[in-house]
Amino acid sequence: MANTHDLRYVRTEEAIRSAFMALLVDGPASSVTASALCRRADISRNAFYLHYASVGDLYVTLVNELVADVSAEAKASALRVMTTGGVDRQLPSALVNALAKHEGFLRSLLPSDDGSLAKCLAEGLEGAYVDAALVINESGGGFEHRMSCAFAAWALVGLVVRWINTTDLPLEGALPLFEQFQTGLSESATHFLTQG
Repeated sequence: MANTHDLRYVRTEEAIRSAFMALLVDGPASSVTASALCRRADISRNAFYLHYASVGDLYVTLVNELVADVSAEAKASALRVMTTGGVDRQLPSALVNALAKHEGFLRSLLPSDDGSLAKCLAEGLEGAYVDAALVINESGGGFEHRMSCAFAAWALVGLVVRWINTTDLPLEGALPLFEQFQTGLSESATHFLTQG
């Protein structure tokens, strides 16, 4: 087992991630090979395989880190709402800001995504919405609630994809649009679900 706190390990990990991001400029993640990544990172294949089983494993790790970060921000936002009596609008801000921390990764991957990254993000965001709602209100988690969370998650992913594909502006700039969209979405979903 590798010592993940060893300076050589840390530097190699940084080199692998940096090389992967640089290679994404040239094409989709599916076209990145271990050989190309190792050449770009100036490391041996053995060094790469000490960190990851494959390039696909690296990709999954990065996506999972992004989703975990977004989920953690959603839960932290929900806890702040509970403890400070804040408003629910803090959650969209927390989610967009968490996604903005990974903007380079998203900008590299989303334009050539075959839908798998968007799906993974939406599922992670849906879980984040559900978890946050359960912190605030224990009655969440029912079918209608989960549908509303899934709808909101896909809406955020759609907004992020569109923002990244149409502008070079920082993702944080999309927050007012998302808040406006989220408000209308919540109101129409509530109306639809309560009108039976």
